[in-house]
Amino acid sequence: MTRNKTIGWAVFGGVAACAVAVAVRKLVDTRRNAGVARGKRIVVVGAGLGGGAVAQELARLLPDPANGSITLIDEDNFLLFTPMLTEAAGGELEVRHVAVPLRGLSDRIQLVQGAVREIDLSSRTVTVKVSHSGHDPEDRQITADHLVIALGSVTNYHGIPGVAEHSLGVKRLEDASAICKQVLSRLEQAKTESDESRRKALLTFVVAGGGFTGVETMAAINSLVREQVDRTNIAAKGELRTILINPGDRLLGELSPKLADYATQKLQQRGVEIHMKTSITGASASTVNIKPGEQIPTNTLIWAAGVMPNPIVSQLDCEKGKHGGIKVNGCCQVVEHEGIWAIGDCAEIPNPAGKPGTYAPTAQNATREGALVARNIVGTLKGISPRPFTFRPLGELALVGKYSGVARLLGFNISGLLAWALWRGVYLAKMPGTATKVGVISDWTRDLVFGRRAVPMNMHAIGSNASTPAELHASTAAR
Repeated sequence: MTRNKTIGWAVFGGVAACAVAVAVRKLVDTRRNAGVARGKRIVVVGAGLGGGAVAQELARLLPDPANGSITLIDEDNFLLFTPMLTEAAGGELEVRHVAVPLRGLSDRIQLVQGAVREIDLSSRTVTVKVSHSGHDPEDRQITADHLVIALGSVTNYHGIPGVAEHSLGVKRLEDASAICKQVLSRLEQAKTESDESRRKALLTFVVAGGGFTGVETMAAINSLVREQVDRTNIAAKGELRTILINPGDRLLGELSPKLADYATQKLQQRGVEIHMKTSITGASASTVNIKPGEQIPTNTLIWAAGVMPNPIVSQLDCEKGKHGGIKVNGCCQVVEHEGIWAIGDCAEIPNPAGKPGTYAPTAQNATREGALVARNIVGTLKGISPRPFTFRPLGELALVGKYSGVARLLGFNISGLLAWALWRGVYLAKMPGTATKVGVISDWTRDLVFGRRAVPMNMHAIGSNASTPAELHASTAAR
């Protein structure tokens, strides 16, 4: 009896302590936001890592609905965790496990799912094409007191003939599913192809781009195809080829030459052919053309060789930067447009005073820019001057194969198994949502115990009907 009473009082005490903590936090939030202008409308356009960070930080800083509305606009109803997209493309993760449902981020965030058609900077009005079940799509106009543009980027094909029509990008959820599906499909086709030249083309996989995305995509695809071939004996010795094409003189230009050399060696040890100082000049359904006039017979080209700001940015009546992004000041405010902010891949944010250029369009920068803009908006609502964005990345990490990675953290170079483990640990910690983290851990555990069991997800379940390179390109270009 005494024991039961003790447990009962302990439970009661815990519940009471939680209730007191919640009450105290609400009181603190109320006092903290006492000076915030009431009833303001804050609209975030784009729910990528940057836009999602803005909305989440605003919801945390402004928990009281009286402090205004927070509206998040995106064509999708999920936040794509892009750092793990390449693992999904390689079949190590289920595609759905790198997508975080937006409606679960916070009750304070109102999601408007639709395609952005136009943004009027003078009136801070966004026109969104919204589809309703059983009804024709309709245009909806949303006006803001503070408007955050976080439209991100799209794949840049650099005008190279045939590339847009005959390659797969590595930008969206559909891309990861399409890559995995096409790679496995090519392997299945090769089983029954009797013509040697056609079989070799089916078994040749080309990735363009020597940056982080290109290297990690190549590492993932190379592991996938070689594991599948080892299990099924699809290919004769020498028929399987994985080729990484890089216009630069080394991979991973953001890392030190020593780490870049290590990454190159590891990829080559795993069978990857690396073509340095090589440019793609054209592509078709069966070939990739490279300088100086060589052709690579292949049915699979994956493009990770550049991005550009979302096409909507080019339509905006504001100053653009060197790379076509929205030009902003150090506080991420759009020049000459009060109440409008821009972050992420669609914006060009100047480096701190004394340093030339702008911040790179990376996930690290986008999330931190988003958090800063949220704080600056709240500060502005209190009459406080905004703060400039200053951030020095703690490091960079990249996977170069199973159980192998490269990293530069806090000035130290790390490679091998430790870098691979750090990559997974760091990005798992950064991934939003407990449920998505559990899904990722489950996939990794399954892969460790049973090996890779790649099954491409049917993208119709996520609302996309893009399944071919041409369709994926058309879908992206229309956004």
